[in-house]
Amino acid sequence: MKKGGRMQRIGKILIASLLLLLFIFASFAAEGAPLRAAPQPSGTYTLAGPPTVSPALIDLVLTSYHSPAAGKGQALYDDGIEYGIDPVYALAFFFHESTFGTAGIARTTLSLGNLRCIPDAACIDGFAAFPSWEAGFVAWYRLIRTLYIDSWGLTTVEEIIPRYAPASDHNDVAGYIRAVETAVDTWRSEQLRLFGPVSGGASSASGTRQQATPVPTPTAVVPSANGGATATPYPADGYPLQGRPTVTVAFIASLLSQYQSPLVGDAELIYESGKNSGLDPVYALAFFLHDSTFGTVGLARVTHSPGLLHAPVSADCRCRSLGGYRSYKSWEDGIRDWFRYVHDHYVDQQGLATVGQLVPVYAQSHDPLVVKTFIQMVERQVTLWRQQSKQAGQDQPATDGS
Repeated sequence: MKKGGRMQRIGKILIASLLLLLFIFASFAAEGAPLRAAPQPSGTYTLAGPPTVSPALIDLVLTSYHSPAAGKGQALYDDGIEYGIDPVYALAFFFHESTFGTAGIARTTLSLGNLRCIPDAACIDGFAAFPSWEAGFVAWYRLIRTLYIDSWGLTTVEEIIPRYAPASDHNDVAGYIRAVETAVDTWRSEQLRLFGPVSGGASSASGTRQQATPVPTPTAVVPSANGGATATPYPADGYPLQGRPTVTVAFIASLLSQYQSPLVGDAELIYESGKNSGLDPVYALAFFLHDSTFGTVGLARVTHSPGLLHAPVSADCRCRSLGGYRSYKSWEDGIRDWFRYVHDHYVDQQGLATVGQLVPVYAQSHDPLVVKTFIQMVERQVTLWRQQSKQAGQDQPATDGS
């Protein structure tokens, strides 16, 4: 009996000691160690949505891991507001890819998500490199918003990660998904425990609440009863589709080569087709990038169509209908028809002469945020590529006759 009582007392002491250790560990984690609270289930992990963590929580996490991006929580938060993505997911991807910039090539590239080379960034060993962590944040948000969510319709962690980090690249897809979801649960729990719920809108560094940037509803095109569209007045947006080429054949070829596009041998055809139709080919490039990443993803790999053009087919398009879209035997046929269709159907017949006028009727979605993002993406790429093409031309060595 004495022995049994003694064992019970020892058991109680061990349990009490264990609880004390757990309490000490939790306090230590909150005060200085990296935040690793027990995960809490949160259902579907949808990236688009309001913030569920604050700039203060983001900075606390980054600081606890000695991240070189520590102190930039406000930027990560505000960019999430701008692109309509909960910044807790950016934080989770940042953690999984490079432990917040403390490991791997991210220490050099300043890339939140270890993005592969993209047109508006330097390229180091096959990865996009940025001049600042803030620029790397924006690039990640823009990629997720415009390509994964808006173009491909992938909205959850389970849908995005198999494309973002495919098993064919030797990634543990299931492990990546679990890591992101666990991190999201952890930091949402820590947000509530340490700071309380996040209020709506963006918060400035001083703590003053700000409203998120409103999303304007496009009014350039009004659908008609017969399924067509009627153009309405739209203020000039500075990006007219018609004009002389503002990028060179060499620049187009280098861009397509960088993306390993199946159109890489058609740079001159893209240039000449734009020139002959009176459309600046730089716009075709921006639409090609948005719709199919230059023919490397999506339905375009089957249809050989640089852009998603709706059927019905016409006698001069050398195409057929596939799933309601125009499909071609060759990329060359698809390129020629894209320029012809945009010029004849949109510009001439409907009077949609600028990016801001064309995108609302061209886009597959009528969601105002999707349309706004599409317009911004096209205009940003056009501006960037014009600058890069001009710079590349200036950097060419002079010939003996010059």
